[in-house]
Amino acid sequence: MNFNQFQPFRGMRERLRAATRRGRLAVIDVGSSKITCLVLSLDAARLAKAEDEGRLATDAFGAVEVVGARTVQSRGVRRGEIVDMEETCRAIRLALMTAEKMAAPKVDRVDQVICSFSGGRPRSQSTIGEVEVETGEVTTRDIARALAACPEPPMEPGRQIMHAQPVEFTVDYSGGLSDPRGMSGRKLSAAMHVMSVEAQPLANLMQCIRRCDLDLAGIVAGPYASGLAALVEDEQRTGAVCIDLGGGTTSFSVFLGGQLLCADVIRLGGDNITRDIAAGLMMRSQRAERIKTMHGGAFATGSDDRVMIDAPQIGEEDTPDRRQISRSMLIGVIRPRLEEIFEQLRARLEAVGFQDLPGRRLVLTGAASQLPGLDDMVNRILGRRPRIGKPLRIAGLPQSLTGPDYSAAVGLAIYALRPHDEIWDFEAPAPVGARRRASEVFRWLRNNW
Repeated sequence: MNFNQFQPFRGMRERLRAATRRGRLAVIDVGSSKITCLVLSLDAARLAKAEDEGRLATDAFGAVEVVGARTVQSRGVRRGEIVDMEETCRAIRLALMTAEKMAAPKVDRVDQVICSFSGGRPRSQSTIGEVEVETGEVTTRDIARALAACPEPPMEPGRQIMHAQPVEFTVDYSGGLSDPRGMSGRKLSAAMHVMSVEAQPLANLMQCIRRCDLDLAGIVAGPYASGLAALVEDEQRTGAVCIDLGGGTTSFSVFLGGQLLCADVIRLGGDNITRDIAAGLMMRSQRAERIKTMHGGAFATGSDDRVMIDAPQIGEEDTPDRRQISRSMLIGVIRPRLEEIFEQLRARLEAVGFQDLPGRRLVLTGAASQLPGLDDMVNRILGRRPRIGKPLRIAGLPQSLTGPDYSAAVGLAIYALRPHDEIWDFEAPAPVGARRRASEVFRWLRNNW
């Protein structure tokens, strides 16, 4: 694996460390239906103590506080990708500016941000590298050499790596290790999860952040962020799938052993259901979204034939004899699209081996996960009854942002606490000699002065 291609991500990680030392950072969930910004106040000393003690990010929640929050309607984003740069920049600036006003005087202007990215047709692949341990005891340099020995997975032109995370290490015949440093052995192997996305949509997001005069401190895949917030530690360790039913996309992430194993995105979501209602019942999109939220569901019951809903057609909103439809008729429009989404999910999950996970937990999150009867549909199609996953609570999080539709935004805050190791967190292995000794002296001076 060529370390040189990861210089932009290495720079983002440095900016994240700098923001943590200054104690202020913003996270922005760029979604297809809404953009959410959280301004965080970080306790650098408490975070450093938690890291020294080897505690998980969820144990360090006391080191972060949400001091500003704002959600605005997303414009210029479709299926997780930017289609109108000016509109997206305007929405991001508005969300950040109002969140900063709420954060004052605890936090001044925020320059570093972490963003989510749910487009680009993500693809997960695995790769394994093996090296001889140089001194008989595994060091950070040995880990870097093992990661460098991992061959780059085959990718089509126009794609680039977005996440490259060590999942498991093996020292001689001892496998399942998360941190082998200090262990004795002769051979070290590393298994790595590599997620690639289409380069152009990712570059558009990065350009949008630069146009907003912000420094990018990290880009996190949307399904990964949702899983960090909606899954508890036991589920991440024993094996679980987090399904995020968003507006423009439906994504899922698979966790095992506390690590992300794979993630994928289906380019269908709640907005497709809204468009089905608007087209099928000949009404305005705003009205279709409202009745979907207020009266929608996955299954119709016998009493739904008697529940009548105002559903005026286009042009008759102000007339006294507006059309009414039964709730069962509305559900009849919603249900086929839901079935299509979950049948595609079933095929994707079977392809990645969900049935072989030890825990096989299913967690639904996202705005559309709150439709009544959805758990029964998931149980029928996927064979497991899910739970509705709300984001883990962090200090200062407004009550209005504790629902399943804000899991990705909270997941970005959790990621900021203690991001999982990526290949760019390790220095490229250099030959032993004077050049290596000089680089180590330079690194020590850079980190301590």
